[in-house]
Amino acid sequence: MVDGRAFNDIDDFKKILLSDKDQIARNLVRKLMIYSTGASIEYADREVVEQIVAELRSRNYGFRSMIHAVVQSRVFRN
Repeated sequence: MVDGRAFNDIDDFKKILLSDKDQIARNLVRKLMIYSTGASIEYADREVVEQIVAELRSRNYGFRSMIHAVVQSRVFRN
């Protein structure tokens, strides 16, 4: 990995990825926003993404919660 962590097989790689659930959620939120709005994420939208990730953290990173939060966000509505 870029940060120096090594892995031997796909199971080790999965463990590395799952060690930072916020980063996985952040990436999924960004991709969902891009897909649903048809526009790229701007610098000003980072705050909204971080708010959604914080909300997802409290809801155990549920995908339904993610979709609901994205649809309710100002980025999606505008």
